[in-house]
Amino acid sequence: MAIKDILVHLSGTKYGNIVVDAAVTLAERHDARLIGIFAGVPYDMPTYVVVQLPVEVIQQHQQNVEENEAATKKAFEETCKKNGISYETRSGDWRDQVEDVICAHARYADIVVMGQPNDDEDVQRTRAIADHVILGSGAPVIVTPRTPALKGMGTKVLIGWDGSDHAARAVRNALPILQSARSVKVLCVDPKPGVRGLGDLPGADLARYLASHGVNAEADHYKSEGKGVGVVLLNEAANIGADMIVVGGYGHSRLGELILGGATNTLLDSMTVPVLFAH
Repeated sequence: MAIKDILVHLSGTKYGNIVVDAAVTLAERHDARLIGIFAGVPYDMPTYVVVQLPVEVIQQHQQNVEENEAATKKAFEETCKKNGISYETRSGDWRDQVEDVICAHARYADIVVMGQPNDDEDVQRTRAIADHVILGSGAPVIVTPRTPALKGMGTKVLIGWDGSDHAARAVRNALPILQSARSVKVLCVDPKPGVRGLGDLPGADLARYLASHGVNAEADHYKSEGKGVGVVLLNEAANIGADMIVVGGYGHSRLGELILGGATNTLLDSMTVPVLFAH
């Protein structure tokens, strides 16, 4: 599958330019079109509470959203024009939930690019948005870090491989990126042997599959030694200078990962390079 339509979440936050720059990099490499979606900033409260607010308060909020939208779209358009990228912009109803708007438009895109949950007072809300899009968009989702460790994206890729259906979906969705990468490494963390595991040579089967699609990948496996899969992936990405990680998103339940910890949870909290998730 070629990457031709990239949906970009225009959040209107201080990290928004990082997301757009990452999407431009991806679009340039794959000759793709960018679709900038400004989904609005709805009240994070039940509708029955919102309807009881004074009309002046609601009108002021709507005005603030519209002003933010105009400035954000203008910056997006200028960046696309500067880089010669084909683009269009779309808007969601400011009264709708941001994640629902993104997911609705993601149905007609090859990939979604959005930012890591904010590290300010909105972190819980923005984290909920990211979780919802990863789980419910039906598309692969690239989440960009607030402070990227490296420039560029997708030239040196690390695949976190556990043989699950989510991981397999992530690899298939990432094939166009992997095929254009300079190097690809498959890393299995705490692999299990046997027919239900990853065999005697963990990652070898995936490397062979990738080779049949023109991707020359090396395979390796590590023990987490209690550090957790997410931490091992981040450490290895730093060690090899990877500028993207590809993984399955939420192989366990979201609630289980939030309570007990998990790779998706760790990567969303602590990523230093873009991560492509697929569920």
